[in-house]
Amino acid sequence: MALGKDAPREGDLKPAAAITVIARDTALRGDVTGKASLRVEGKVAGSVAVDGTLEVAEGASVEAEVRASIVRIAGSVAGNVTATRLIELLATARVKGDLTAPALHVVEGASLEGRVVMAAAEKPAGGAPAAR
Repeated sequence: MALGKDAPREGDLKPAAAITVIARDTALRGDVTGKASLRVEGKVAGSVAVDGTLEVAEGASVEAEVRASIVRIAGSVAGNVTATRLIELLATARVKGDLTAPALHVVEGASLEGRVVMAAAEKPAGGAPAAR
């Protein structure tokens, strides 16, 4: 077997899915960007932009402008949140900021201080023109 950068090595961990976790006792300040999903269990301040799902766990704190495909909030977010598919506010969610998404799911008990804009999902380029 040839050895190369793609050859598996003994002891390599194989993640089930590409997800980055900011652990409970971790604080991050700055801009977070990525192609995969992100789960915040600690604290983030700055901005967050991921192509996948952003999860803010119960007890986590995000002070940032947020952009992702799907945003699930169980913790605290201070800043505007934009999702291209869905925003979910779970029962323990506390949000101060505006929400923009084509779909919104709010569980009883969640708190929101801000505006909600239900924008249509983005259409791929070259598609049919929008109705007027």
